[in-house]
Amino acid sequence: MSCKDYDDDIDAINKELTDLKSKLSDLESKVNAGGAYVTKIESVDGGFKVSVSDGTSYNLTVASAAPGSKVVIDDKTGEISIDGKATGWFATTGEGEEAVDMTPYVKDGYWYFYDKAAKDFVKSEYKAAGDAYAVVKDGVVTLHMPDESGKMQSIVLPLTANALTAISLPAGLTIGNTVATDADDDAEAISSAKAAKLDWKGPKGAIEKDQFLVGQIGVADLVVSPKNYDLSAQKLTLVDSKGNVAPVKVIATPNTFNSVIVGSRAASENGNWNLTVEMTDEVTADNINKVFKGTGANAGKEILYALCVNGIPYTAYDIAIKTKAPETSVAAITFAADKLSYIDAEGTEVKGATNAIELPVGTTTLKYADAMLYDSYITFEGTYKAKAEKLGVKADGMTVTVPQAASGETLDATVHMVNIGGVETTTSNTITLKLAGASIDTPTEISATEYKVMPNADFTKVLPAILIDLGDALSKLDAATIEAVQNADQLSVVEAATQEGFIVASDDNVFTSTYYKANAQGKKGAEWSASDDGLESLRFIEIAVATDAGTNNVAEDAKPGKYTLNLVIKDGTTVGNEIAKIAMPVNVTVPAFDDLFAATDAWTEGVYGARIYPSTNDALISMSNAYTAKSGVDANYNKIAYAFDKINNVAVGTVNAQQVTLNKAVVYKDKALANSELKATASYSILDAMTAYTSSGNDETTLKAIKKAFTVESSKFTVKLQTIFDGGKIVFYKDNAVVTGTVGIDADGKIAGLTKSSNKKQGLAINFLSADLAVNSTNVADSYPSDDANKLQGYAFGNSNAAAASDKQIKVTWSTGIPTVTVKEDASGLVFENSDSSSPTYETTLTATFEDATGIVYTSSIKVEKK
Repeated sequence: MSCKDYDDDIDAINKELTDLKSKLSDLESKVNAGGAYVTKIESVDGGFKVSVSDGTSYNLTVASAAPGSKVVIDDKTGEISIDGKATGWFATTGEGEEAVDMTPYVKDGYWYFYDKAAKDFVKSEYKAAGDAYAVVKDGVVTLHMPDESGKMQSIVLPLTANALTAISLPAGLTIGNTVATDADDDAEAISSAKAAKLDWKGPKGAIEKDQFLVGQIGVADLVVSPKNYDLSAQKLTLVDSKGNVAPVKVIATPNTFNSVIVGSRAASENGNWNLTVEMTDEVTADNINKVFKGTGANAGKEILYALCVNGIPYTAYDIAIKTKAPETSVAAITFAADKLSYIDAEGTEVKGATNAIELPVGTTTLKYADAMLYDSYITFEGTYKAKAEKLGVKADGMTVTVPQAASGETLDATVHMVNIGGVETTTSNTITLKLAGASIDTPTEISATEYKVMPNADFTKVLPAILIDLGDALSKLDAATIEAVQNADQLSVVEAATQEGFIVASDDNVFTSTYYKANAQGKKGAEWSASDDGLESLRFIEIAVATDAGTNNVAEDAKPGKYTLNLVIKDGTTVGNEIAKIAMPVNVTVPAFDDLFAATDAWTEGVYGARIYPSTNDALISMSNAYTAKSGVDANYNKIAYAFDKINNVAVGTVNAQQVTLNKAVVYKDKALANSELKATASYSILDAMTAYTSSGNDETTLKAIKKAFTVESSKFTVKLQTIFDGGKIVFYKDNAVVTGTVGIDADGKIAGLTKSSNKKQGLAINFLSADLAVNSTNVADSYPSDDANKLQGYAFGNSNAAAASDKQIKVTWSTGIPTVTVKEDASGLVFENSDSSSPTYETTLTATFEDATGIVYTSSIKVEKK
């Protein structure tokens, strides 16, 4: 097989692995975002064929690999079958005493099963068919496939529609009045008490004498996969490792904003949920401080539970519920503004307001946080009751519904609260609600503004101002809307509170913007003035990004992507009703690596050649000659960073800027190259010069994250290593031509070193990179020559008496293959000495053995004859 054929095979495998990675990514996306599920999985050569509910199928294979093994764990018995054959081994069904996952796995080509007696996994006699394998358990299939480097990757896929594949919950979760992770002492315990009789009008109804009441319980955040899985429709329980179910009702509520329950949607839109619990009737004043705690040696310690969905545990056994003894006396809650919170029109959580609470049109739930709170609700009293009825504003519990017609009005509301002792708060519990101005749900959208971040020595040109062309969007507005705008304060450029990653930082979701008219050529002209110019003449909006590398308004989470800004136009009322809204898409992009840089002539057929050079005894290569900036691109190729794939999970070297110190333990073996081809990628951060963000940002971690987000990367390529003295050899010239046959040893026992006569080369030389060095005792000496005239391409040569080579030194020794014939240098060339006088004539091979400073050995030979 030729080298080219071998390269083609390698390229084909790399393409195949990249294709596999793409297929896995696409499959995960369908499941997590699209709700697809697996309908069939089949073992085929190289891996698996996976059929999906949308009718598509994927061949997840690697060439020349064996078919993947399909493992099924029986849902009822837990018995393990491999490719349809029962093994007699068993894994947990979720009902046993073992609190461990006994799912089998492949290692060293064999299946490992959990041995209950040994309480550990043991190697079985079952040999795995190939690298890929799939485990079917609890209604999901887990595919295990090798990536480009051979490292096993796992992907979990549902076998039924909307099947739950995973739950992400903070480790070491303790649910009390507050929630804590990994430190249950930090969670405040749940409060409770026996209450006094009260004719309570709140959602939880009248309170009887000595009724047992429990206070507020903390809310935890969790994430499910797939994202569209409806957790609220499932049976949720907390179960300990012995199978005991905690006496609580587990409640999952869609979560969008910081653990605040904001609505009654059936399912979460983003896979995020609130998780809380309510005590069942089994929990009483007599046992609340005992029922969630262990006994015996574990007395006083919280029992640890796993979250089960429809009876199947999806988390570790590390969830605790923290309680304390019931309160004996509870004073009325004193209303405090800092304990009230709600979600405003921009989707931001607001805390600590009792006056002018701005409620958007629609439904808003207010929340009051107090460990002793049992129930609460809102009413409108006196004249505000009639006003609320007239406006159509309604309160249900702590939820207020505001119709569009009520926009801009103000109402006083009363917050009624009762604590766990049955004591109602009756003073200082009035809040003022300011009903937000009317808003426009469907804005007019203009064409997208393309904003490409390009490298430039002038940083203001790397991040120039964003210029949005409104076209005729404003001139098309009706006359009344145009006439209503008399002040620049009526205009604002805003982004949705949920939008993340836009390149410019906003202040409370509002951008600092400058408005311009168009000139005669339709380009940006003079600045627009609300007092002097009509709204219809506003054509351009400019948002500044950077003045220089250290003064800019880059957002902390900036990254390329597609975003939407809104030009919001309001009337002149104090409420500020929206009268027009223009959606302005902005696509923030970066160039491809290949758009910036071109390969140099150091590349051959897509492979970069790098000759090793020494530093003391270290072996280094330089990547600085790999790329150059393309014509018209102001990019610094010296700022390109390089990353190398590991070999057998070990780094091939240390990269410092564009210099790589090779790990000789990986790259070398037996004084030769063990791995001459390395896999690498090149990357370039367009924002490398940036020193700050959002004007005063100085956190180095955040700054690095921004630079990384705007880093472009090459496709993976091969670096072909060439040793220091690769191509070096000994040659003998006669009349300027290299002798290819046998070289004669003169009668005096010498081969003359290289000389020139009449511009013709004569004699023995070391040849390297098309240059020659005469072989004699001046150039190949007992100590390495220091004069450049006695070096070859900057390398000095020492003979067998010289010390080991260091830096740009090469040690050379001579041998003839005849024990009695030795060779040494003299002033004019090589001297052959024969201690066997009985054999004065001979024909043999003269071999030069070179060793460079890094330990690589080279040999070169010529035929010689003594007559």
